[in-house]
Amino acid sequence: MDHTPRGGAAWQLHPICASAVRRLLLLAAPVLFSAELLLGPAGLDWGIVGAVRLPRALGAAVSGALLGMSGLLLQTSLRNPLADPYVLGVSGTAMLAALGSYLLWRLWGLPYVGYFLGAVVGAAVVIVGLTTLARRASLFVVLMVGILVSFVTGAALQLALLLLPPEELGYIYLGLQGNYGAYPPGLLGWAVAGASVVLLATVYLNSRHISALVHGEEAAAGLGVNVRRVSALVVAAASAGAGLAVASVGPVGFVGLLAPHMARWAAGSHRVDKILFDAAAMGAVLSLGADLAMRLLLPRDVPANVVLSIVGAPAAALLMWRYVRRV
Repeated sequence: MDHTPRGGAAWQLHPICASAVRRLLLLAAPVLFSAELLLGPAGLDWGIVGAVRLPRALGAAVSGALLGMSGLLLQTSLRNPLADPYVLGVSGTAMLAALGSYLLWRLWGLPYVGYFLGAVVGAAVVIVGLTTLARRASLFVVLMVGILVSFVTGAALQLALLLLPPEELGYIYLGLQGNYGAYPPGLLGWAVAGASVVLLATVYLNSRHISALVHGEEAAAGLGVNVRRVSALVVAAASAGAGLAVASVGPVGFVGLLAPHMARWAAGSHRVDKILFDAAAMGAVLSLGADLAMRLLLPRDVPANVVLSIVGAPAAALLMWRYVRRV
């Protein structure tokens, strides 16, 4: 049983070509990860490799994989091929909640729930709201509400920055723009990587039931799916994925939108159980490729969103044009 999202992309390759493209794209992930470790202005200084390049490469790979997974879950559960944690305001709200928990603790001494937990809770609030709205409104309304949430949280983040002491403003502002260099080094970074593996495995074990949601809740229930339990799992997994990615490297755009489409195109399938790991790998490829290009081609370190937007914005426009033609 294959599932095609309403308005979803239908680019299909010959099976032999699709298999070759899929292998090349998946092979690109370890190649780009190795290049991230080995290439740089300081050459093969192993101290810099271990202290600087490894956390950065790990941040790009882990956050890209998490965003690819979250984008796939959102596109499937909302039945909207344009769903993406960044476009729908999930990443922005996660960042706002994480920053809000920090400000409450830093300025007023309230209990600190943690940057990571704050981001996950913020992402969960938006995803629950959008999922609830999707049961009552059209996909276009859901998309527009998500975009409005993104605008509002962007404005609120700028206002929240004014509350920060000047000496903390620079580091926090850089994190708000998306920066793989902000990924936590050491044990915390490896713990986030381990959590992402557990999250992907959990989603994969339930992926056949998740795939049924693309036909709607009534149809999924008719196929024997426990809709309430699977919907709760999708919300929890998408929230945790987006929240962990945002808390680690800040809000990064377009990866969650493009990675699932690349996976469907290369694998020739829309089933979550068949393309889950492909979507995660494509997310890692996009993030690693953008970070490597940024480090090697640009004269100074710039936010990841700048490079990803150059590629992502035209691709998103193409997807929206195809979506509007099919509605």
